[in-house]
Amino acid sequence: MILVREGIKLGLPTVSMEEAIVAAGELLRDLGYVDDDYIPAMIRRNEEASVYMGLGLAIPHGTEDAKRDVKRSGIIVMQYPDGVEFNGGTAQLVIGIAGVGDEHLEILGQITEAVTEEEILEELKKTTDVDYVLNTFTN
Repeated sequence: MILVREGIKLGLPTVSMEEAIVAAGELLRDLGYVDDDYIPAMIRRNEEASVYMGLGLAIPHGTEDAKRDVKRSGIIVMQYPDGVEFNGGTAQLVIGIAGVGDEHLEILGQITEAVTEEEILEELKKTTDVDYVLNTFTN
């Protein structure tokens, strides 16, 4: 799973659901994972089926037809300690993903594996340590 230090943003102020999705898309774009067209596809994806996974976690990603806008696979992690409202749930972690081909399925599996333990997930929601986040998703 490709996560770099610059792709981790902690202690962000609460924003709207759409603003959080756009911010995730912009960070994916700025790090060279996706083209501009991927961002509106992330919003459409959430309109089709919520990207809120429960347990304070949202995983925004593009629609199937937005795969052409993915330059390379990667993830970003954005932490909103006070939460962002997502279709009836509150997400403290917004993990944007971009996957070439079917790599997004592998990435989703790796994210799920990384946050399976409740203590780790809870720490990710409040930590101020970028290295903790980086190590959680890259080890």
